[in-house]
Amino acid sequence: MKKEIEKLLREICFIVKVEGRLVLKEYSITSAQFDLLQRLYFRGPVKMVDLSQSLGIAKSTLSGIVKRLENAGYVERRRGADKRVYMLSVTDEGRRIIENVIERRVEFIGRVLERIGEERSKELLRLLEVLRKEMEKCRSS
Repeated sequence: MKKEIEKLLREICFIVKVEGRLVLKEYSITSAQFDLLQRLYFRGPVKMVDLSQSLGIAKSTLSGIVKRLENAGYVERRRGADKRVYMLSVTDEGRRIIENVIERRVEFIGRVLERIGEERSKELLRLLEVLRKEMEKCRSS
């Protein structure tokens, strides 16, 4: 059963991800650039070195991605308190992209939930909340 649940969760995540990323066709942004932008959006300003580690990419690769996002006006790079360190943050235009993707995902999920009905949707929400809570407990122990 655990393999089946993992597979279903993976497939669901993939479907939602793909649906949301349809919005990216409206922008000149790659999936790698979007991943970086999304990480900054949800975590706030981040040091380049920390972002490199959390995304699992080389600093040189990250620099190229950041430069393209900066040139497009989606990311801004500023010196931190320690002048040797750069902090990255999302610009208003970058936030707009993320919010458009989220809106697309929410609309998609809304269409799906309409098909399964209100009662089953409420039960699904309740079970997902239980699953998340238990996952958080297992992760931290």
